[in-house]
Formats: sequence, C-alpha cells, structure tokens
Amino acid sequence: MRPIVPSGWRWPSVSKLLILLLASLGLVGCNSESEPNYRAEFFTLGTQVEVQIRARTGDEAERQQAQQAFSVLGPQLQRMHRDWHPWEAGELSDLNAGLAQGNWTATSPELIDLIEISQTLETSADGLFNPAIGHVISRWGFHTSDFPITEAPPSRLEIDALLASRPSTLQIEIDDRNVRTHNPAIRLDFSGIGKGLAVHMVCEQLKQLGFQDALVNAGGDVMVCGETDQPWRVAIRDPAGGVLQTLAIDQPLAVFTSGNYYRYGEWNGERYAHILDPRNGQPVNQVMQATVIHADPLLADAAATALIVAGSEHWLQTADQMGIQR
Repeated sequence: MRPIVPSGWRWPSVSKLLILLLASLGLVGCNSESEPNYRAEFFTLGTQVEVQIRARTGDEAERQQAQQAFSVLGPQLQRMHRDWHPWEAGELSDLNAGLAQGNWTATSPELIDLIEISQTLETSADGLFNPAIGHVISRWGFHTSDFPITEAPPSRLEIDALLASRPSTLQIEIDDRNVRTHNPAIRLDFSGIGKGLAVHMVCEQLKQLGFQDALVNAGGDVMVCGETDQPWRVAIRDPAGGVLQTLAIDQPLAVFTSGNYYRYGEWNGERYAHILDPRNGQPVNQVMQATVIHADPLLADAAATALIVAGSEHWLQTADQMGIQR
C-alpha cells in the first residue's frame, strides 16, 4: 500500500520519506455537533496526556461522574510515570538493578506485561524493536528531558562494546512475578511502548467507570476508547508544520506516530535522531516519521518505531511480520 497523503503533497527525497500505514478500518465522515466534552490534562510519561469524555446528557450528575473519573485517572497516570520511568528512581530502575546482578527480582504485573509484550514484538519485528538497549540509549544522552542534546556523541567503538553481548528482551526469564537474566548488558527502557500501555489502561479504567465514548491523547499519540455515533477527529501532524491528514474514527483505534524532529542531538553542525537501530545502536536519520493505526495501542506504538528503523526499503515487510494489515 502506498502511504496516504493529502492532495498537493510533494514526495520528499528517500532520505526524508514519511510513512503512513493504516490498519484495516472503516473511517467515516466528520464529527457532527455534540455536547461539550469533559476534559482533563495530566503530565505523565514525559508528555501531556489529555483525556476527553463525550458528554451524553450534560447534566450535573454526569459532570460529577466525569470529574470522579479524572480524580481516579490522575494518581494512576502518576504511578505509571514513577514506576516505568527509564532513568529516574522507581520500580523500573529497581528491576534494572536486579537484572544487572543476575538475580531473580520481583516486580509488578504491569512490568511483567511490558516484558512479555516486548518479547513478542521484538520477535515479530526481527529485532527492530528492542527495549533491552537502555544502556545504548543512555550513552547517546537520550535519557533526558532537555532537547536538543549538544554534547559530543559516543564513538562507534563505545556503542559496539555495549552491544557486544546482544542485549535482548528474549534473554529475560520470567517466573510468575520474578524475572532475571544472565546478560548484564540488558537495561530495559519502555519509552517505545509505555504510552501504548498507558492509553490502553486509561480506556479500560474509563469503561469500568461507565464511560466508553472517550479519547486519550498522549502527546499526539491518540486512542479512541470505544464505538461512537459521533466520530472523533484525529489529526496527524505534518513534520514540516501543520496537519498532514485528518481522520474521523468511530471505533476503538490507536493512532501512534514516531518521529525524529523533536528529540535529537546536534554536534559540529550534524543532527542525529533519538530513534536508534537496535542492531547497531546508531541513530536512524533516513525516515522522518511513521504513523500506525491499529486497534492495539501497544502494537501501534512499537510498530511506529520499528517501521522507522526498517526504512523505506523494508517497512512493508516489517509491517507484514508485525501483523499490521494494509
């Protein structure tokens, strides 16, 4: 399938190719007028997360019910931020410390889920998605919230040394809620999948609280939580500015984008991207952006990154292997 682009779009050079991959779905027309939505914003997982609930009656009882839902979601999102943070003290850093020592380490069901899902996705992506290379990500300086990075990048010899034992999530053993590995080079970083699990958990929590017609926007990565008669309008950002494509979605779907234009480093006039090829630990600069639309937000999150790593020549093969219908 050729990437879908708006009329008037001029194809960039191969080095700046943009990929937009759609799963099979029935997109419908624009939103009709509706009651004002209930909204709340939370800063978590390194980004602004906005939750919108579509009003049905607009009365005071419904408004209070929505506010109660937001009061439940806030602490949960903050816990995710704390427990899954790739470099600050928390549950993931404790787990990484245990893995480095080769010990069986007890951890949470959510981190177990992230490991197991990552193992499946790493396999289907042929290693183009690999959350076990946290040491490499850190050495490039990407364990920071301040961009662009202006420090000297690591040498290829340094990166090769970190990858010498080929760290992989597949080298992690799981026994109930305990995990271990015999490869001390493994350091888990779930930045490429954490938002996918977070938006999934938010939608599930909203359903339990009685709301299915809702949308979660995690820094531009969007999940429509349930089926609706009034489609949600979701815009896909153009890397050059503005909007590349606007979709109207009336069913549970995630729209996730990975891009190289916000988080990057600069050194001696050269710019390098924050997305790394797990096979060689080097930045991927050939593809600017990839967007994946799929019912599974974790798959959409991971695949958007894997497609950038796959590049313009191999992204179709990677999409097929990861089970994304075209």
